[in-house]
Amino acid sequence: MAIDSTLGGVTANSYIDIPTADNYFLGRLYSDKWSNSDDTKKEQALRTATARIDMEKYYGDKQTPIQNLKFPRVNLGVLDGVLLDGTIPISLKNAVCELAIHLLSVDMSKPSVDISGVQKFKAGSLQVDFVAPDKNDNVTIDNNELPPFVKYLLADYSKTVATSGLIDIGR
Repeated sequence: MAIDSTLGGVTANSYIDIPTADNYFLGRLYSDKWSNSDDTKKEQALRTATARIDMEKYYGDKQTPIQNLKFPRVNLGVLDGVLLDGTIPISLKNAVCELAIHLLSVDMSKPSVDISGVQKFKAGSLQVDFVAPDKNDNVTIDNNELPPFVKYLLADYSKTVATSGLIDIGR
């Protein structure tokens, strides 16, 4: 299945195409996973990244009810002097690239792993002892969780993505 990155298209399946992603990765350090992948893998990564990013809830409304993807949107407003309505924001495109390269290494479709019962890990002469969690703690590794940098890139548009637990209290 080919990439369709038509703005507001009824069959669009990615926010960016391979040449756009290739250009992004030219300026990114540690992008060997991307540059060493064939076009089939790149297409799969871009479509999967777009689908995962579209699972989030965003401010504003779809520009048209018949478009396949959640962007372009209306009623988003202005960010850093740029009107966002009717566009695919640059940071959203960058988020697709970052998630796509992540997907080339991590299978996000695998279920989460519960590690709350792990107290010790030993491999050969290497041993790691973990602090025992409280019996009420639920410790999991969530493979479907967006990577932190992707969350950061989506934070201005997303209702569901939180970038950190920090609160700026000012002075």
